[in-house]
Amino acid sequence: MAAVREQASPTVQLAVATVGAVAVGVPVAAVLQALPLASALHPLPRRQSALCGVAEHAGTLVPVVDLAQWVDVGSATQANNRTARILVLGDGWRTIGLRVDALVGLADVPAPTRLLHDDAPEEVFDTVVKSAELDRVISVLDVGRLLALACAWHGGDNAPAPSDAGDTSVGAPAKAATLHALLAVGDTRIAVPAAQLAQVIRLPALRAIGPAGGSSYCNWRDRNVAVIDTARLLELPGDTQPALLAIVEHGELALGLMVHAALELCMLTAPDGPAGSVVATTAMGANAGAVVTTVIGADGGAISVIDIAALLARVPEASISRATAPASGAVATTAAVQRVNSNAYIVFQTDQHHATPIEPVEEILALATAHMDAAEHLLPTIAWRGQALPLVDLRPRGTPTPPGSGARIIVVRGMDGCTGYVVKHVALLIPPNTGKLYRMALAGTGLVEFITTGVAHEQASYRTMDLARRTAAS
Repeated sequence: MAAVREQASPTVQLAVATVGAVAVGVPVAAVLQALPLASALHPLPRRQSALCGVAEHAGTLVPVVDLAQWVDVGSATQANNRTARILVLGDGWRTIGLRVDALVGLADVPAPTRLLHDDAPEEVFDTVVKSAELDRVISVLDVGRLLALACAWHGGDNAPAPSDAGDTSVGAPAKAATLHALLAVGDTRIAVPAAQLAQVIRLPALRAIGPAGGSSYCNWRDRNVAVIDTARLLELPGDTQPALLAIVEHGELALGLMVHAALELCMLTAPDGPAGSVVATTAMGANAGAVVTTVIGADGGAISVIDIAALLARVPEASISRATAPASGAVATTAAVQRVNSNAYIVFQTDQHHATPIEPVEEILALATAHMDAAEHLLPTIAWRGQALPLVDLRPRGTPTPPGSGARIIVVRGMDGCTGYVVKHVALLIPPNTGKLYRMALAGTGLVEFITTGVAHEQASYRTMDLARRTAAS
């Protein structure tokens, strides 16, 4: 496809899958999601074409193509419903599904070579490339031709004219992005939803559950929490001992994930639909099952997103973490004055540090030159998800915005729509149940709310600023 042939970089990253005996490569920018075939495909009663059904993606139904109904692709060596997937592909504004027998993974390959030059509209492959890593020849799929040949796609409610198509950089139907915490397990990056990350602590002493060599647990906040070896879950080499434990929560349950480092917070598009990232493959290793989905981050590297609910469902030992109710009403009495934060907060800097609830935050964008006019003044509105997004600069007047300054736009959903708030930078995340909210009267201001985290010399307090209510009031 054109995007591949004109690639200036010495290498191209492909998502590689098998269709019968053929290895098919799709530029990662064109891959939106990978769905399990058995549960996602809904049959479509048609008498002709290669459409084998429809699948739901980001709240819409997209048609699914089976190449085996068009051409002889040979027989898959291990074709079964457990490994079969639907790759949801996009060319910038249209989406379509492709049935594959199995996902191989991501491959960095040289620029593909075009071998066929007849420009036949009924063909979807004309370039190939040899992957030294996979030791096989890969046929590169032309997504635009596939869409045209199938005459079937979902284009969204605000799709541009067909003459604007051809860019497979996946820029149009915007997917809901949520804040994730990025962690390291060896050289692999994993991500968990920030709202489900309770705390990251130094790896405590672990005790065995049952026979030696089985599961382990630790004590955390007066609860017993099962601990799993994340490297084993992802089938990664365990060369070094993890130094940290990431506690994740869902409902009444908690679980500890052994990790090597806590990296950063970033916005990622959930497997159902990161700013700047695209869902590429699912499941790393047989142990992971449908728990892990691989996405491509804004830097081009792979990130393994963990579905916490699915993970807890696969770890029965997590039931030991069910919290018990307080023995008396003393806690409730104290909470009336100083209560624990039940929701996560984002800490950001304007002239000082503030904290805002994470729930109404739609996305966090890097402030770019495209968001400013020729005089380097902030534009009143920018284009965002097909709409005009008003900007409000919370920074002190005259704050410069050099490239790489770390300035961010926090997009917040309010009563009257979304507003982008420009801040100096986003500093950190306060997970649920890790801070204490309290109010105090300030002279000339009235009652003001703060959130405090940490203890002793590590304690820090931030004045809260509810950006969603500020949006509604503006």
